[in-house]
Amino acid sequence: MPLRARTVEGRLVIVTSDARPQPPLFIVGAPRSGTSLVYRALALHPDASWINNYQRRLPGVSALAVLNRLGARRLDQRRAVWFGASGDNAYRYNTSRSLAERFFPQPVEGEPVFEHCDVPEAWDGSPVTDKQRRLPGLLARTTGRSGGRVLLSKRIGHNRRIGLLHKLIPQARFLDVTRDGRAVAYSLSRVDWWPEMPVWWWDDRTPQEWAAEGKDPLELCARHWVEETRVIEEGLASVPAGSVLRIRYEDLVADPSRVLGEVAAFAGLDPDNAVWQAELSKISFPDKNAAWNAEIPAEQRAALAVMDDQLNTMGYR
Repeated sequence: MPLRARTVEGRLVIVTSDARPQPPLFIVGAPRSGTSLVYRALALHPDASWINNYQRRLPGVSALAVLNRLGARRLDQRRAVWFGASGDNAYRYNTSRSLAERFFPQPVEGEPVFEHCDVPEAWDGSPVTDKQRRLPGLLARTTGRSGGRVLLSKRIGHNRRIGLLHKLIPQARFLDVTRDGRAVAYSLSRVDWWPEMPVWWWDDRTPQEWAAEGKDPLELCARHWVEETRVIEEGLASVPAGSVLRIRYEDLVADPSRVLGEVAAFAGLDPDNAVWQAELSKISFPDKNAAWNAEIPAEQRAALAVMDDQLNTMGYR
């Protein structure tokens, strides 16, 4: 079979035309780090598979993955549904959409699929159960029925169960998407779902409760980035280095073709696939990192000090 070599993070990766299924790629990262953008951009690849919006409603029915093939036949419609008319909005989960858009197959986080196999959002090291061992088969069937080779799964909940996913699927690969924590905190403070979201490291209390106690809402967002990045690093420590790839949001928006090509090669997808490259050229990757510096007043920036150590560790300061 034809072989091509590609360097990814200093490692030599062999890209083949082998049509056999590859291990899944789990995408992790703190919320608002660009994980949705990466997920949907990769899902445009003809050989990529993903959990769709129909499987979210019927998580045990992997046959519904066959609907993924529809998007490959309607590229313009798929692009508009997944990224919006302007092609620059990958995070469309809570936006107003037409009925036709809602029925169109699209990649979702798909937590019900993991719940169907009793896979918790946070793993405490408990022994793996027989029901949890059903997950690899369910994901493999999803891959096959969608016509893909590599299953992509993006879910913020993966951050706290990396060790369990690795135990269940030892060959699985993990993509860690990082972003300047100050930009993440600002972005998180502006999304409509955050105020009522249970904060796992604060006894599942909500940002609304935090604010009601007179605490700075921006500080909570900053602390959340610290906790999410910390737990990701702890989880990835149990995974072989060759099964982990780290990318930065900043590099992605600066050179999306190169960065996504490296991710594709790492995942076992052909980075030079002409259809995929053409689709990537039709969506945009705006750099939204400057907003925090322009919008957060100087008097509020003390709230960001809690992330100083982590920013230094990750090379953002």
